[in-house]
Amino acid sequence: MSKFFHFILIVATLVATSCMGDGFRSDVTFTADLGGIESRAIADGTTVNQVAWAVYVDGSSTPLKDMWGTMPLSNRQAELNLRLTTGRTYDIVFFAYYTENPSSTTEINGEINPLYYEVSFIDKMVSVKYDGATANDEKRDCFWHVENNLKVDGPINRKFLLTRPLAQLNFGVTESDFNSALGSTFKIEDTEITVDSYTKFNLFDGSLSEPMPTTIKFARNTTPLYNDDYLILKNQSERYKYLATTYTLVNEKCTSNVVLTFWDSTGIELHTLNYSFVPLQRNYRTNIIGHLLTNPHLFTIVIDEEFEGDHIH
Repeated sequence: MSKFFHFILIVATLVATSCMGDGFRSDVTFTADLGGIESRAIADGTTVNQVAWAVYVDGSSTPLKDMWGTMPLSNRQAELNLRLTTGRTYDIVFFAYYTENPSSTTEINGEINPLYYEVSFIDKMVSVKYDGATANDEKRDCFWHVENNLKVDGPINRKFLLTRPLAQLNFGVTESDFNSALGSTFKIEDTEITVDSYTKFNLFDGSLSEPMPTTIKFARNTTPLYNDDYLILKNQSERYKYLATTYTLVNEKCTSNVVLTFWDSTGIELHTLNYSFVPLQRNYRTNIIGHLLTNPHLFTIVIDEEFEGDHIH
């Protein structure tokens, strides 16, 4: 199953006869395509419905006038048409995210303000909004890409990949663990995750603005445990029920202390699990899996790629 966004870059060179002294122009078309994603509720990227973009010329620190904005994804696709000057070099950034109304995202002076993120093309920065953040919220998913030093010098046909600037953190339980918990009337209703996360990243190079992360509590929210979605890892026959999940902005590789808390349907706190030095990696999934309900000491931590490819253990 494909789990990534494609942008297809096609440039066809044309003569701009109406722009004397400004040289040739090239029509540039970007097509955003989610590919053949099957409909699933966890980690499939289908909550992402909008793409913000901006164009910078010859290393400029500010985007070109009227060369930034947003475009909604429709049927997993969006198309951006630009006319750029042949012979010039451009930086073009993309940030794909969820918004409640893709047709009317607020845009003010180079700022885009979707539900969970704030995008500043002036500062070249994306800020994460953590106020009111809850666990098990797939709408926090996002994707990002930058085309650096794109020289427009003739026809171009290119496909490139958007990746998550985030790590995904999952907790999964075996079906036997899940059934044993149900058999003992161990009914979980909500889960909460505490994990370290950064708050801002640079659109041009992905660097983080703070020297150290902040401890973020993704507050209690309904567990996905009773959904029909399964956490399936490559080269493993076992499949796992999702107990909790969240996204966190991280460095390329880091570790974090993680706390998982869950409650029953009456609001009674059932248990808190603490994990030290959990590895997190940008654009990868960290999976804490095992008998977390009936024997929380039996667990394994596995890192695997969010997209297609070999896994890292």
